[in-house]
Amino acid sequence: MRPYSKSTQNLHLYSRVATIAAALLFFCPLGFAQSTAQVSDHAGKVLIRVHDRVNEEQLAQVQVQLLRFPEGIVGEQFTGSDGSVQFSGLSIGTFTVRASLQGYEPGEAQFDLRNSDRTLQTVDVALISRRHEGSEAPGGIIAADVLKIPDNAKKEFERGGRLLNQKKDFNRSITAFQRAIQLYPGYADAYFLMGTAQLQVNAVSAAETSLRKAIALNAHMTAPYYPLALLLFGQHRYAEEKELLLEAQKLEASDWRWPFELARCHAQQSQWENALQYGVAASASANAPPKVHLLLADIYANSNRPREAVAELELFAKLDPNSSYRGRAQEVLSILRERAAASTSPPSKPR
Repeated sequence: MRPYSKSTQNLHLYSRVATIAAALLFFCPLGFAQSTAQVSDHAGKVLIRVHDRVNEEQLAQVQVQLLRFPEGIVGEQFTGSDGSVQFSGLSIGTFTVRASLQGYEPGEAQFDLRNSDRTLQTVDVALISRRHEGSEAPGGIIAADVLKIPDNAKKEFERGGRLLNQKKDFNRSITAFQRAIQLYPGYADAYFLMGTAQLQVNAVSAAETSLRKAIALNAHMTAPYYPLALLLFGQHRYAEEKELLLEAQKLEASDWRWPFELARCHAQQSQWENALQYGVAASASANAPPKVHLLLADIYANSNRPREAVAELELFAKLDPNSSYRGRAQEVLSILRERAAASTSPPSKPR
């Protein structure tokens, strides 16, 4: 891997492409070691319930993502008729739940797993309908499409979801999704989850085909855009990735992931001004994670703005004080502070 510029060889970031179990790509100052989920004897469980905030109605077919910084997405499921999903085998730490459903504003919640937790935790997520914004028609269309799906196709889809998320049996989950698609060829959700399973087994070409098919069947479902963007990033297909991310941003302007990935895409090509523009936009989102400030620190460092880089790293340390990167971040801060002091010091007088 190469540093982004010769002037900042000691202050560069490395990136990686991960599978959907650790899908969020991130930059790490001074070559921080790539992060993997912490292994623990503590096998935590969480039950997530999703409902309408106004009428308390349980919501089915909600896409529920379980995220953990910095690994990213560690699990993904769709709620059943009772509006719930369950994740198990979780290690100790802080998790974010993200729920998305056509016709509703995305919702988020956080929970912590501690050593003392031995019981099933319950997390409620309430979603607000977008009907007042005039988007009732698309939601109605999606609901009508769901009603068209045969019960046997739904059963195969749900079976594939369990195999993918609970049992981690990716090959069998792919087979289940294929059966669901055979029974209902227009099953966009099945193509999407099949694509994520194919990424898990490194079937990249097949995954791209599945994810693009999911988008073709339901262009308003933003879930497939993100893993497809990461796939394109990993193959250095930056022009295609930018186009895809801009389309996703039109559909879901409030989502921090689109400007974040656009910033990384531009930064990878040393287009620092564009990277900064999108990085700042990502940080402005109310739901942006602390890692956005790692990215901004890198962009500022490579743009010869060490004081701004220091401010971003200090903010990251404040927002995520228990990060495994904290010690390394302090080392980076020392170097950046020296550079910032040198850039503001008056020139020494000749003797």
